[in-house]
Amino acid sequence: MGKKLESNFKNMVLVLCAIALFSSLSVASINALTVDTLNEVRLTSQLKAIRAVLPDFDNNPMDESDTLTTPDGSLLVLFPASREGVRVGTAVKSFSNNGYSGRVWLMVGFAADGSVYDYTVLEHKETPGLGSKMDVWFAKGNRGDVTGKKPGDKALRVRKDGGEVDAITAATVSSRAFLDAVNRAANALSGKVDAVSGATDATSGATGVEDATSGATDATSGATDATSGATSGATDATSGATDATSGATDAASGATNVEDAASGATSRTNRDDN
Repeated sequence: MGKKLESNFKNMVLVLCAIALFSSLSVASINALTVDTLNEVRLTSQLKAIRAVLPDFDNNPMDESDTLTTPDGSLLVLFPASREGVRVGTAVKSFSNNGYSGRVWLMVGFAADGSVYDYTVLEHKETPGLGSKMDVWFAKGNRGDVTGKKPGDKALRVRKDGGEVDAITAATVSSRAFLDAVNRAANALSGKVDAVSGATDATSGATGVEDATSGATDATSGATDATSGATSGATDATSGATDATSGATDAASGATNVEDAASGATSRTNRDDN
């Protein structure tokens, strides 16, 4: 029989290192063998989702995809679809961070005129039986049907928020998240999301108005400050004389306050005794 390996710290470290090295090589080998298969499955699933939300097309939308960056650094991907060289629609991989249990991912299909053609939910963590109903609730012919609507012209909102879409029963938060993702997709489609800055045209417009208003306000404030300066000078002079008089009054008032404090303490003592 071979000599038994001596049990000491050095040998234990060597054995652990050998096991770790073997495990790492095994994982790396398996990953190398499966990475291509996993990528193929992912691409196939993505193409299936695109086909589910658009009219028939004969190009490969993934080869012509465009990626935009949102203000928070997330990505929106647009997949243009065409048939015989004519654009039939665009699928947008969109999301919302406002889900009841986290981020919601959708693939939203738009017809050539910008109306919602169809959608499919790619990923969510909403409550089963409630928010999870978004898979079918907003589909064609169902109660919350969003197909045919143009969120690029008017953002979609649930009725509770003044909109025209029926929310999922007992799942208003999830419904809002769903519509938020659809609206975000529509904004990307209409070019309201800047691929570099991620700013939206709507936000920029509002900011421009605010800046203009702010400029006018600053000009008015300048004139007001000048008037206030003159008025303040005269007021300060009057205040000086008033302060001198107030000093004497405060001294007398201080003595009175001491008496009031003593009187208050006596009153509290009497109440406690009662």
